[in-house]
Amino acid sequence: MIYSELINNLKKNGFIPYFFETKEEAKNFILDLIPPNDSIGMGGSMTTKALDLGASFVKRGNVVNSHALCDPSKQNMVYQLAAASTWYVSSTNAITESGELVNIDGSANRVSSLAFGPKNIVYVLGVNKITKNIDEAIKRIRTISAPLNCKRLNKTTPCVTNIGTCDDCPSSDCICNVTTIMHHPTRHQNKVYIIIINEELGY
Repeated sequence: MIYSELINNLKKNGFIPYFFETKEEAKNFILDLIPPNDSIGMGGSMTTKALDLGASFVKRGNVVNSHALCDPSKQNMVYQLAAASTWYVSSTNAITESGELVNIDGSANRVSSLAFGPKNIVYVLGVNKITKNIDEAIKRIRTISAPLNCKRLNKTTPCVTNIGTCDDCPSSDCICNVTTIMHHPTRHQNKVYIIIINEELGY
């Protein structure tokens, strides 16, 4: 697709979009955007990991609340701290050409924080996350994102052994428990930035 159309649709929907050619450019922009004395919540994300954002925030002095950076025994407490941060930085599982953000979670800590947590949100994503519509977004998540994440997390869901399919399983390891579609920023939020990178990043 023509990325300018997506940018325009995101603006119409009330988001603040930016497009960068490389992850290095995007990373520098994000580090300039978020003050070094603000607290930051982060969900699990291979995209933000590829940009080394968590470590970069910590190195310059931000308080970063992320279960990926904490002792597993403190995970639930960190979920709460992440939701109470000044900023929340995450990727998205998919974005539609009409400018909607689609996410599926296992524990819902990420999607709840994105919808009603910090007032300032930064989504970071590669162009591989762009889908034609909501149906295609959900299909992408269930057949690509979820199986690859389950494999990374050593889950035992059927999709791990048959990547590219979804059995809509009732497994206790299932990470497809909550689906959210963000059409516009919520009334609770101040600003929602969408950082699109012209690279394939994450799942």
